Amino acid sequence: MAYAAYREHPGVLRTAHAAMSKTSPFYVLDVTVCCADALRVRRSIAGCADAGVVRCEPLLHACSTQESDAPCVRLMIRLPITSYADVLHRLIECVPSGEIGRLVSWREHLARCGLRHGH
Repeated sequence: MAYAAYREHPGVLRTAHAAMSKTSPFYVLDVTVCCADALRVRRSIAGCADAGVVRCEPLLHACSTQESDAPCVRLMIRLPITSYADVLHRLIECVPSGEIGRLVSWREHLARCGLRHGH
């Protein structure tokens, strides 16, 4: 199996995570996979309760954690924390390699997409 380890992004404040989680039961998990595997991941995640891909972002550079130089996409998966284990299991089961990123609150995800205050 060729999954990359949890990747922490520089400058992330972990204390804000707990405070924001009280406003919404949803979180967002970033996952990077080859473009050819993206549809398989989307279909598999659709089978998880209340989970789904909310954004698919093509990456212009090759992923250093992948086994090949194939083009990659970053999938942003919205899920309730109770579905976290199920989402990870489905992801690892359906795609041979990828990178599992960090888990952020729904509000933090909206803020990093340019929506102030998560609205």
